[in-house]
Amino acid sequence: MLIPFAAVAQSESIVPRRVDTVPTSGMLGFESIRLPNHERVGLASAAFLFDVGDDWGIGPAVHAAATGKHGGFFVGGVEVQRRWGIMPGLSIATGLFAGGGGGTGAPVGNGLMLRPAVTLLKDLGPSLQAGLSWSSVRFPSGQISSNQIGLTLAWRNEFAYLNAPMGSSTSPLSESTGLGFDRMSVTASRYRFTNGPERPIELAGAQAERRSDIPGFTWGMEAAAAAKGDAAGYLELLGSAAFSTAPVPRALPSWRVGVRLSAGLAGGGSVPTGGGLIGKAAVTTEIGIVPGWTAGADYGQVWAANGDMRARQTRVWLGIDLEPGLGAGDGNLGHVVRTEWVAAIQHHARVLRRDGSRQGLDTIGLELNRYIGEHVYVSGQVHSAFTGGAGAYSVGLVGVGLATSADAPWRAGLEVLAGASGGGGVQTAGGAIGQGMLWAGWRPAARSEWRAGVGFMRGLGSGGRESPVMQVSWSRAFGMVGR
Repeated sequence: MLIPFAAVAQSESIVPRRVDTVPTSGMLGFESIRLPNHERVGLASAAFLFDVGDDWGIGPAVHAAATGKHGGFFVGGVEVQRRWGIMPGLSIATGLFAGGGGGTGAPVGNGLMLRPAVTLLKDLGPSLQAGLSWSSVRFPSGQISSNQIGLTLAWRNEFAYLNAPMGSSTSPLSESTGLGFDRMSVTASRYRFTNGPERPIELAGAQAERRSDIPGFTWGMEAAAAAKGDAAGYLELLGSAAFSTAPVPRALPSWRVGVRLSAGLAGGGSVPTGGGLIGKAAVTTEIGIVPGWTAGADYGQVWAANGDMRARQTRVWLGIDLEPGLGAGDGNLGHVVRTEWVAAIQHHARVLRRDGSRQGLDTIGLELNRYIGEHVYVSGQVHSAFTGGAGAYSVGLVGVGLATSADAPWRAGLEVLAGASGGGGVQTAGGAIGQGMLWAGWRPAARSEWRAGVGFMRGLGSGGRESPVMQVSWSRAFGMVGR
């Protein structure tokens, strides 16, 4: 689908361009899987699939415990799906998920999870579907082998991107490109438990937000993992909604205060989240520090729906606007910036385990890179183990990268990242880690690139050890609106 956008008269030259779209589908699901000893775990799932032609779709997916006794059980990976029309308003989706993860003592072995599924979908409207699924969850090196019926909610959408030279000027758009988020933030949190452990834990994370048609109301997603304290391996994935207003609109128009509510799945690191469902309620404040950048803070409560976790949360964050001037009528220009989705396989050699041994492991991961200049980009990454006897080991990283020109068929880059990791019997010295990576890339097509990289990962706490890392990845670039 091609939608032309006319250039507006500006003192700065605007390159003619168009907005392209890729059909996408999102899916949410729930099913109850059977563990050994007849134990049941309610598994919630989410997938975001890009149409690659002939009714095939591929994209990232995650499965996480929502009920039972294994809060903190997370598996991330890739879903491949084929849709088949049966009759008007009715279709079948056949899919295969492959990924890595685990957690909270679930018998997942190395962590590799395979999940073939068949889903019957009924149209509820032009873009919304509901259905029943049959799936088979298998951990080939573990003890989980379960067949079950589940519920599914699916919807169709479009992933919009600018087909224009990177760095060229762009007039304000009336709709969001990409996933539609308007702001990305890096977050740092502290949980001080009101019961259970006396020692607080500190978390590093990220947040994506989108404005709504209601002034002051935003919604989004947030993720965080333990980086300090006695909870290495703790991870949370939440949806959030916030409302804020400017208390002094004329004197301080960029200062806002409000409330934020969040809910989702969490666990690991011996934090007592029960089945995994948690909620948050906080007061929030933010202020613009320079154009396009916002600093903020939250203070509130965190609790587990069916576990003993109760804590006070203090959080600070720094956010960058992704699409300046969205829907604005002031004629201000943005620029086309490069955004990359990257699927990665990493091999970690000589990883220190809690028993003192050193063994290798492999992870599967997803990276999102956004360029803030011709050669500089910021990166957010998640990786989970699927070999090496480290099921439940996961990594979350944020940082910066430097790369040579994206127009050349061959190029090179350097990344410096920091974040949190834990689980799977890996010794992470509190959870905080750093990673450096050198990579070389080959571009067989205009916006696709194969990469190979070498580097190291090191625990940042006392006793942290260094482990060599090798990576093979594939990236797909899109043009988005930026400053």
